[in-house]
Amino acid sequence: AFNPQDIANTLWAFATLERQPEDALLAGLVARSLEVQGDFNPQNIANTLWAFVTLGRQPADALVVALTARALAVQDGFNTQNIANTLWAVCFLSIELPQMACRLVCALEPRIAALAGVHLLDVGSQAQVHQFVVACDVDEGLRVGVPASILALKETLGPGCHAAFVRGSKTVSRSQQQVRQTLQGMHLWVEEEVVCPRSGYSIDMWLHHSPVVQQSGNASWQGDKDGWAVEFDGPTHFLACRAPTGATLIKRHHLHLLGYTLVSVPYWEWARTCAQAGAREQYLRRKLQL
Repeated sequence: AFNPQDIANTLWAFATLERQPEDALLAGLVARSLEVQGDFNPQNIANTLWAFVTLGRQPADALVVALTARALAVQDGFNTQNIANTLWAVCFLSIELPQMACRLVCALEPRIAALAGVHLLDVGSQAQVHQFVVACDVDEGLRVGVPASILALKETLGPGCHAAFVRGSKTVSRSQQQVRQTLQGMHLWVEEEVVCPRSGYSIDMWLHHSPVVQQSGNASWQGDKDGWAVEFDGPTHFLACRAPTGATLIKRHHLHLLGYTLVSVPYWEWARTCAQAGAREQYLRRKLQL
């Protein structure tokens, strides 16, 4: 019979391989988790939540309730990585289960607040904490239920985590270049790899009918959202079944809450479009509803 380590490892393996488990298997793992919930340790809890989020699957309500109760009981054993993984999971849980996400945060309040005294967060953990800070900033349903001691992380860890998040490597694929060139051919003003000043998210292409002009006379994005935020979503944004990953869904949710008109161009749709003569502009016009 599976123990919590077996359950967490199985879910982690599916998530790492970017493969969705069959519904029957997932239901069985959830049922077994509820049977052995009292044996979950902090790493089991964090890894299980991380796996569900990576797979873009909202855990069953009963599982979230059970893991939250167990997290409260074993909170002293949560290390920095466990906390960072859990906070990232909260970003995803809050999309559909904001109240449960808040309860999970409250269960770990002392351990989360203690992050303010950690000076050596690794880059991955910094990125996860940053996205949690963004979630609290833009998602009122989450923010109203998070204790003030945790919201204060925006001031203590926020600047450093934001800087680490923005420094993440960015590459522009040939397909994204094709999208940009097609949009420019449609007489739209396009700026690539624009960084949202509030969230730190990199937007592949921001486009507008005309450039926003600074007082200096230089064209610049300047945080204006009266246009389209176009994301060319390559293979890393999806699981093998072409369902979006949890990371993709979190970013989309945050950009939506920030007021962007988000347009996703999945890589396989673009590849199919490119195989048809003259279809690129027609495809993008449909996406932009022009």
